[in-house]
Amino acid sequence: MVKNCWLLFLLLGASGVGQAIAEVRMTLKLDKKTVVLGEPLTAELRVEDVKEPISGINLDKLKKHFNVYGISGSTQQQRIKGRSVINETMTLTLYPLSTGKLQIPALSYRGKNSNAVVVSVLESSKQMPRVIFKTAIDSAHPQVRQASTLTLDIYDDGTLQWAAPQELVAIGAHQRRLAESQYEELIEGKRYTIHRYAWALMPLLEGSVKIEFPLLDAFKFGTRLRYPVPPLRLVAAPVPGYLPVHVPIGKPRVTVEALPSEIALDRPINWMFTVRGNGISEEGIVKLLSSIRGNESLRFYPIKIINGDTQRATSAMQTWLVTLPFVPLQTGILTMPEINLPYYDPVTARVESVLIPPLSVEVFNPLWIMVKKITIGLVILLAMAGLGYVLFNKIRLALQRRKSLLQISGAENAGDLHRALLQFEGENSVKNFTLQQWLMHIQLYYGRNEQLVTVVKQLEETQYAETNLAMNVSLLAHDAVKVLKKLPLSQGKTKKD
Repeated sequence: MVKNCWLLFLLLGASGVGQAIAEVRMTLKLDKKTVVLGEPLTAELRVEDVKEPISGINLDKLKKHFNVYGISGSTQQQRIKGRSVINETMTLTLYPLSTGKLQIPALSYRGKNSNAVVVSVLESSKQMPRVIFKTAIDSAHPQVRQASTLTLDIYDDGTLQWAAPQELVAIGAHQRRLAESQYEELIEGKRYTIHRYAWALMPLLEGSVKIEFPLLDAFKFGTRLRYPVPPLRLVAAPVPGYLPVHVPIGKPRVTVEALPSEIALDRPINWMFTVRGNGISEEGIVKLLSSIRGNESLRFYPIKIINGDTQRATSAMQTWLVTLPFVPLQTGILTMPEINLPYYDPVTARVESVLIPPLSVEVFNPLWIMVKKITIGLVILLAMAGLGYVLFNKIRLALQRRKSLLQISGAENAGDLHRALLQFEGENSVKNFTLQQWLMHIQLYYGRNEQLVTVVKQLEETQYAETNLAMNVSLLAHDAVKVLKKLPLSQGKTKKD
């Protein structure tokens, strides 16, 4: 009896476990069966009566044909026939990686598989434009350490807004982002908007390098779109083993700025030139110029190198601004040293060099220049002072003469005229002279003047005449003013006999 009870209990337990297993169900549903390349696809995986979280489901099978962009989940708990049942839903946001018929494979969970679903991926539709991708590299077989320009052109109808691509996957190559551009082009009667992205790629090892692009993000009316781009390959040719790593591949272009024709002694000055080339680094230029040495005529200071590309470059070529500060140590003709920049020429497979020819400048001593300037300045200052003194004297004499002539013309009698003549041009030393003595004094400086002699003689006659007519004095004053006004302002020489 007891044995029969145990058998009955085992049979009921086994049937319960089988019922629990049988209740686990998986269903996979899609929001649409047809999409355009770039559009998102939503897949919903529902698992009923889960025993452990479904987040551990392996999704690697999906990644062969789809990009798994987003994963979200939800959990629902309910009681069925007195037993607690947990249902979980996993929502996947998928982007197809190619066109055609793509299959979403069955997903496995605790021995159960979901249903497989086929999706049709189109190139375009009425709502979604066709997008064309064109990749190119200007040198498919570059040398090691020789940078090439990789371009990615995206053709659309102008309704998409593109996000800048992320970093490329190029193992064994150095990459540098270049400038972006956008333009329009008419192709077979249809207008396309072309978005160009570019990179400078420099292989570091010989052999094949695979270049993989990240998925490109675009937006249309707020909806995120994602597009795959086929990978590329380039094959890097080796360089000779003896070639130093700082020697560039390909000939650089060097532009030298002219130095002044004259420079000052013991004063620093910059010798500047521009180096533009392929695969040139700041450290490489420093090593290339490490052989430059000063001498007894000049002393060099450490080299300064800055990137000359003020904006993002449009090609793999780089521009570097090189400054060589130096100080001249001797006066005379200074000849700058010759500079050779070596490079490897892939065409001739030889090491060549770019020559920067030596420049010659005149070095002067600024101390002697300063002494000359000071001397010239003093001479000019003294000349201006002398000229000012002469001009001041002329103005002073002119004012004094004008005042004297006014006094002479205003004389009312012979005595006033006599005193006014003695005070001509402020001559205080002759105020006690007679008219004849004053006349001799004037003639000593201005020479003999017959008109003035006549005026003095008539004034003497008027003074000693019994009748001193005012009219005669007025006429004499007028004649005296007329004669004296014609005398030169500057003092003349003593009259020779």
